[in-house]
Amino acid sequence: MLSTVLKLDLGQVLLLIGDLTKDVRLMTVGIFIFGIGTSPLSVVQETIIVRFFKSHGLGISLAIGLIAGKGASFVSAATSYPLTQRYGSHAPFFVATFLTGLSVAINLVYVTASKWLIEEAGAEPEASDIRSEAQLSSTSLSEAQALEKVAAKHLVNFRDVTRLGDMFWA
Repeated sequence: MLSTVLKLDLGQVLLLIGDLTKDVRLMTVGIFIFGIGTSPLSVVQETIIVRFFKSHGLGISLAIGLIAGKGASFVSAATSYPLTQRYGSHAPFFVATFLTGLSVAINLVYVTASKWLIEEAGAEPEASDIRSEAQLSSTSLSEAQALEKVAAKHLVNFRDVTRLGDMFWA
């Protein structure tokens, strides 16, 4: 997750630098790098939502996430022109870069507090969390083996994709 967020931030910074230097190629590279991080980030965000709201309110939580994303797009479209008129043509790029940096900071806070959040919310840990806990665990070998088995059940293999039903492929 962290590398995806850093791609977004790097892409946005390159876009801002390209705008300031009037370098269209650099702006294009910035947009490209930003785009590389966008799709995985939405998957990560939906995974986090499913993790915390699996047992209650999952549909509403996903709907609020989608509405927030569309709402942010609407607000950005509605504010870009007024920002340009009042503060100059670079203002929307500065605001976007600031908001991207704020997003990186919030994600860093989530990464550092995620273990505590998962325990307090009673959410199910991911396979990677279980595996790292088993490797760091100083408990008996049988408990570590049990944690490894649980982690193995949460992994998805590409060969299992062929087992998906007709509804998935349609």
